[in-house]
Amino acid sequence: PCSCGNHGCLETLASASAIARRYTQATGEREVTAKEVQRRAEAGEADAARIWDEGIEALADGLTATVTLLDPERIVLGGGLAKAGEPLFAPLRTALARRLTFQRAPQLLPAELGHEAGCLGAALLAQDLLHSRSRPRGGAG
Repeated sequence: PCSCGNHGCLETLASASAIARRYTQATGEREVTAKEVQRRAEAGEADAARIWDEGIEALADGLTATVTLLDPERIVLGGGLAKAGEPLFAPLRTALARRLTFQRAPQLLPAELGHEAGCLGAALLAQDLLHSRSRPRGGAG
């Protein structure tokens, strides 16, 4: 189950919290972050490597559907998992390229605004809405 109330959402496998949770379930070790799982995977720990790779593969599956449907030039990834940087992006690019057949691989980029992106987006939307209501409506005249 996903925290949104649905079942099987991509976030249940391919998010920082999901990777940390799945590692805890596999090992019983508590308070391990996705970054720590990634470090342990690089160090050769089997459970960490399996969980990290499954997260990347799930994310590549989701991005493949996005690329097939929308054909974006670039995809910006944010959130906790994107903070991993190249240890996420390099294998993700490879996994995505393996799945694509006729589609062009988009550029994968980390979000620059980090955790503030949602708040800033909401503020910009509110600002746009306020400005659009204060402008005189155009009409025949």
